[in-house]
Amino acid sequence: MLTIKKWYSRGFLAAAILLLGLLSQACEEFEYSPYEIRLDEDEKNINGRNIAKIEALPISASDTLRFILTADTQGFYEENEKVVQHINQHQNVAFVLIGGDLSDFGLAKEFKLVHEDFKTLNVPYVAVVGNHDAINNGKQVFSAMYGDYDVSFTVGNSRFILLNTNYLEFDKKVPDLEWLEKELQAAQGYENIFVVSHIPPTNMEFGEENTQAYGELMRKYHVTFSLHGHNHNYKYHFPFGEEVPVLEADATEHLEYIVFTVVGDEVSFERVQL
Repeated sequence: MLTIKKWYSRGFLAAAILLLGLLSQACEEFEYSPYEIRLDEDEKNINGRNIAKIEALPISASDTLRFILTADTQGFYEENEKVVQHINQHQNVAFVLIGGDLSDFGLAKEFKLVHEDFKTLNVPYVAVVGNHDAINNGKQVFSAMYGDYDVSFTVGNSRFILLNTNYLEFDKKVPDLEWLEKELQAAQGYENIFVVSHIPPTNMEFGEENTQAYGELMRKYHVTFSLHGHNHNYKYHFPFGEEVPVLEADATEHLEYIVFTVVGDEVSFERVQL
């Protein structure tokens, strides 16, 4: 009887140790909740780190600059992989812009899956926040992974201003047009100014009271391009007059992106479809 008790005790102890080991491993590999934010180091401050890389590029005001715009990567993981692989075939591209909606439901797992593909780009990438990125606890995830909602940077003779335009998801307190105007004033020494956001100014979700004021700023400060995503369709139009082109990129779902080429104050673009 004593032998049986000892065997049982040892067997129970071994099983308990094995269970604790499995639980410990599970803590590392699985989420307790889809809403938790647990990030690796390469998933933190992505915009800040990549902007530093972009601004350190040896591109002078007289050099040709090429960059790529895509948008709405939400849930299109197979398509994202194909788009990234195709972009990597390009030569002399400086960086990639993602025009918002990295996620569908604002969940950390979605953001992480998108980053898994886009971190394999041969060049840095920078993302603006989309309306889907701001639901559930997506605001906190985006801030932890990408940083500030409104940010700007310089490459060569061009200034890029990234603006949060998710009017409804931010309680009608955005876009911050006062901040935008200060940025536009500071950018007047550059030959080209690109304003990048998710929701286009012609959409109701931009806030109807903001559309006219935004258009006036675009004209007043001679913005080169107003760039957006959101509608999952390509559109190139001039809602604020011929001097201010507005371009809306298609979603990665449709396997396309836009390549911009900047030479001096001349800007051209090509719509690339896989």
